[in-house]
Amino acid sequence: MPEPSLTAAFDAAQQRHTEAVTELALLLVEMALATVAEALPGADTLETEGEMNEDWAFTLRIQRVLDTDGGVLYDVGVGHGDPVVESTIDEVGFDYLDLLLDLTGEEYIGRKTLSRVEGRRI
Repeated sequence: MPEPSLTAAFDAAQQRHTEAVTELALLLVEMALATVAEALPGADTLETEGEMNEDWAFTLRIQRVLDTDGGVLYDVGVGHGDPVVESTIDEVGFDYLDLLLDLTGEEYIGRKTLSRVEGRRI
C-alpha cells in the first residue's frame, strides 16, 4: 500500500490533469469555432459527428455550421462553392476536433453540437 503522501501527490496530480484537459477541450472548441468563422463569417455553432472510421480511427467531423439564428452556413451533404471553406472545414476536423476527441474519450462520439457558449473559457 502506498504511503499517504504518495497517494495525496497522485490525487493532486490527477486533479490538475482533469482541470488541464477541461481547459484544453474548451480552448479547442473555441479555436475550431474561430477558425471556421474566419471562412464563414457569422458561424456560431458546429454540428459534429464523432465515429470510428473504416481504418478504426476515431474522428470528429463537422456536419453543419450554423449562425446565431440557426441558419445553415455549411452542410456536408451539400458542400460549399468556396474551396477555402471546404479546406477550412477539413483542417478544423484534423487539427482541432480529432484532438478534442482524443482528449475527451467517448464524450463527442455520435452527433454533438459545439457552440460559442460551450467554447467560452471558464
